Amino acid sequence: MPVAPFEMVGLDHFAVNVRDLDASAKWYKEVLGFAELHRWSNVIMVGRGNIKVGLFLQAKATPIADIDSMLSIIHVAILLDGDKFDGALAAVRAAGIAVDGPEDSGIAFSFFIYDPDGHQIEFTTYHRPTS
Repeated sequence: MPVAPFEMVGLDHFAVNVRDLDASAKWYKEVLGFAELHRWSNVIMVGRGNIKVGLFLQAKATPIADIDSMLSIIHVAILLDGDKFDGALAAVRAAGIAVDGPEDSGIAFSFFIYDPDGHQIEFTTYHRPTS
């Protein structure tokens, strides 16, 4: 049964399981400039602007061995303005963070990094970067 279209205003947050709440919150702060927005006993909400991430403690969790063979969300993408893409890529590389890409998909330009638990984060723009 189809649902009648209704208005949405954006994605509020995404949630990830992490093995160490404080280490993950520190990584999101140091790498992405996120602030701690709220802390519960086993969850920390971090964010910056209209981008938020719920970090859910699962201390005994293990990574998915072959994510391409599982039904799962495989990455999240953060949109960058085209004139900020090269600067973001340079800043991440200068910090010594491993980067996959950049790549041109034909409609967008992207690079990828991984948080401490191996969650892939894509940074993308639909405008040709300056380089």
